[in-house]
Amino acid sequence: MSAVVDTNVVAYYLLGTEPFALEARRFWRATDQPLAPAHWQAELANVVWMAIRTGAVSADEGHRRLDFASRLRVQAVPIGSLWQLALTLSLESGLSAYDTLFVALAQRRRLPLVTFDKQVLKVFPDVAKRPGDIAPE
Repeated sequence: MSAVVDTNVVAYYLLGTEPFALEARRFWRATDQPLAPAHWQAELANVVWMAIRTGAVSADEGHRRLDFASRLRVQAVPIGSLWQLALTLSLESGLSAYDTLFVALAQRRRLPLVTFDKQVLKVFPDVAKRPGDIAPE
C-alpha cells in the first residue's frame, strides 16, 4: 500500500508515544511505499531533539531512532514541486504550509495522507485519514 505519511505518524511510531503507538505500528506494517515532502526529515530531527531535551530518550537513543527512521524507506519528495499548491491550500484553510505540503503531495499523487493531526483531519477529510482508517486491526 502506498500513502503519504505525516511526520507525526513516524515520530509516534519511533518514540512509542501513547495512545498512538499501536495504531502507528499497524500502519507501518501495512505500508510498503510511504512518501512525504522532503522537509519531513527536518521535522523528525526536531521532534527527536525535543525528546532528548525533555529526557524522554537519551542522545544515543535519539541517534538510533533516527537511524531506524532512515530504514522506513520514506520516499522524500522535493517540496519545490509542491509549494505553490501548499501555499494556496494554506491560504484557503488557515493551516500552516508545513502541514499543507503533505496535503498537496497526497492530492497530486491521489493517495491518502496518513496523519494524527486533528486540524488536518478536520479540514481535509477527503484526503487525510488516521492510520487506523488505512490499516485497521
